[in-house]
Amino acid sequence: MAVLVVVTVLAWLAAPQVHRLRPVVDQLRQGDLPAIGLPQLPAPPPATRAPSGLTFTDAAGCRPAGDYASPRLDRRVRTLLVAAAARHRIRVSCLRTGHAHYVKGTRRVSNHTVWRAVDVDQVNGHPVSPSNTDARQLAHWIGRGGAGVQPSEVGSPWAFGGRPWFTDPGHQGHLHVGFAGPTRAGAR
Repeated sequence: MAVLVVVTVLAWLAAPQVHRLRPVVDQLRQGDLPAIGLPQLPAPPPATRAPSGLTFTDAAGCRPAGDYASPRLDRRVRTLLVAAAARHRIRVSCLRTGHAHYVKGTRRVSNHTVWRAVDVDQVNGHPVSPSNTDARQLAHWIGRGGAGVQPSEVGSPWAFGGRPWFTDPGHQGHLHVGFAGPTRAGAR
């Protein structure tokens, strides 16, 4: 009886594939009990695997590696990181987990909190600082939409002038890239 229940449930779940269940039903009618195995879990989609030029650190109190694998991460952040890692070796210090809820000194919700921002603390193996020319080049490229996505905010040690770029004392040691609200309903 249990086998019949399992087959019924499987048939219901696989209704569009009902022609594939015909041999199983025929075996049951003849009294033969087919072996029932568990399906293999699919590999995670390639988009959630970090490319070779992208690493993570927990040193800033955040846990970006787990956040990178989350389906909640805004697709624009992931697109940016993949494109940037193809040009430079970058280290992410923060995505969402561990970041403050509000932008420092304000009551404005941080884009990190809603999965739409990233902080990068190293470029090509060197800390982001006013003297890191690779980081400067990357910040400029990101702000111009070089990754194929246009951020609404790029914080860095450099004053490139005008939005999306900004600089302040809190962004002298990392690149912050954030995106405005979702581009379409349901987008992350």
